[in-house]
Amino acid sequence: MKKVFKWLGIALGTVFFLIIAASVAVMLIVDKDMIDQQMENALNRQVSIGSIDVSVFSVVSGIQVKDVKISNFKTQPQREALKGKPVAANDLFVGLSSFTFKLKFLPLLKKQVELRELVLFEPVINVVRYPGGQFNFSDLLAPKKMTAEEKEELLKKEREEAKKKAEEAKQPQKPFTADDLPLEITIGKVGIEKGLISFVDQGLKQSFSVYNLTALVHSIQIDPKNLEKKNSVKLKIETGIKTIGQVQTGSVKSFDIGLSINGSVKPFDPKTKKVDPELSAKAGSGYGTMTGLQIFERLKEVEQLEKYCGKFAFLKDDIKWKNALVNVWYRGGTVKISDGRIATDDYELNFAGMTNINSKAVGMDMDMLLAEKHNKPIREGIARNVEKGIKAAKLEKYVKTEKVADSAMKALTNKEGKVFLQYKVSGTMSKPDVKLVAPKIPSIGDLIKDAAGDIKDVVQEKAEKKVEKVVDKQADKAKDKAAKKLKKLF
Repeated sequence: MKKVFKWLGIALGTVFFLIIAASVAVMLIVDKDMIDQQMENALNRQVSIGSIDVSVFSVVSGIQVKDVKISNFKTQPQREALKGKPVAANDLFVGLSSFTFKLKFLPLLKKQVELRELVLFEPVINVVRYPGGQFNFSDLLAPKKMTAEEKEELLKKEREEAKKKAEEAKQPQKPFTADDLPLEITIGKVGIEKGLISFVDQGLKQSFSVYNLTALVHSIQIDPKNLEKKNSVKLKIETGIKTIGQVQTGSVKSFDIGLSINGSVKPFDPKTKKVDPELSAKAGSGYGTMTGLQIFERLKEVEQLEKYCGKFAFLKDDIKWKNALVNVWYRGGTVKISDGRIATDDYELNFAGMTNINSKAVGMDMDMLLAEKHNKPIREGIARNVEKGIKAAKLEKYVKTEKVADSAMKALTNKEGKVFLQYKVSGTMSKPDVKLVAPKIPSIGDLIKDAAGDIKDVVQEKAEKKVEKVVDKQADKAKDKAAKKLKKLF
C-alpha cells in the first residue's frame, strides 16, 4: 500500500511540475508588446492590444486577450508614425472585445482533448470590396517577397512535396474516416458571441450587415471507437441580417431578418466512419422584414386567381413577420423543411418541401390563410370581373352581379369565412413556378351561365303559370256562358 501511495505521489508531483513548467513558459513567451509587433509585421497593419491575462496557472485557467484592434493596410512608415496610438474607428478592419482560450491539461495525458472554451467576444469585422474587385484583405492573400535563400528553401519543399504526392498517387487513395482521429475529442464551446460583420461593395454600391451574431458549436463529443454514442456536435446560431439600402442583384430587394438555429450535427456515418454530416435543426425567425422575394411575388400573381378576382395588389410589398419557425434537415446538398409557418398581418402561411443548395431547385407546398380584412377587396375584384362577363354575354336583364359575386366568393372561403389557398411551387428560387391547387375554383363564365340557367327556368315556370291562368280564366268564362244558356232554356 505504501508503494501505491508513493507512486501516486510521484505521478501527481510530476503532473503538477509539468503544469507549473508549462505555465511559466507561457508567461515568458506571451508578451503583449511582442505580440503587437509580431502581428503588425505579419499583417502589415496597425495593431493594438489592451491586455493579455497570463498567470502562473494559465495552462489550467486559460488565457484571455482583451480589446484587440487591427487597422486596414499600412506601410512601414505609416505604422511607425502610428506607434502607441489607438486604431482609428473609421480605419478598423477587425476588432475584438476579448478572446478566451481554456484547455484542460490532464486529459491530454490520456490521449483525450478537452477544450472548455475557445470564444471570440464581440468581434467586429469590416469587409470592403473596392470597384476594381480587390478587397481590403487582398494584400494578406498575396505572396510575400522572399530572399534568394527563402526561395531556394521553398523550391526544395515544393520538390519534396511533389515527390511525396507522386508516391501517394501510386497508392490507392483512402478516404478520411473517424479512425484517422488520434484522440477522443470533447469540446465545451467554440465560436463567436455578439459579433458584427459589415460588408460594403463599392462597385455595386451594396451594403450588408450581420449583427448580434452568436455562432457556437458546443457540447462536442467524438469518440472514433464509439461513434454510436459519441458522434455529435451541437449548433447554436443567433443573428440579425439586413441590407443597407436596396439589393442591386438577386431575387430579393431588401430584408432585415432575425434568425436562430438550434440543432445537432452527426459528422460521421457510424457504419462506414466516413465524413457524411447529417444536420437536424429547428430554425426560427423572431422577426423579419423582406421585400421582393420572388416566391411571394408569384403568390400574388397566379394567373388563375387574377382572372377570377384580380391581382392581390392589396398585399404589401414588405413582408413583416414575428415568430416564424421551421424544421430543417440537411445532407448531401439537399435541404428538407417541414412544419414551416409564418404569420403576418396579411396572412398565415404554412409550408414544407425541399431545395437544393447547388442547383437552387425548389419544390414546396404552401397553404395561405388570408386575414378577414382582405375579403372585401377580393370580393370587389370578383364583382368587377363578373360585371364584365355579364355585359359581354348581354345578360344584364337576367343576371345580377351581386348574386354571382356571392357564389364566387363562397368558392374561395373556408368554414370560418376566410380565403384559404393552397399552392405548389417548383422551378428555382429566383424563377419559381407557382400554381394554385386548391380550391378548385370555377370560371366566372361558368358561374354566369349557371345563374342565367336558373333565371331561364324561373322565367319558363312563370310563363307556364301565366298560360295556366289564361286557360283557367277562359275555361271559367266558357262555363259561365253555358250556364246562362241553360237558364234561358229552362
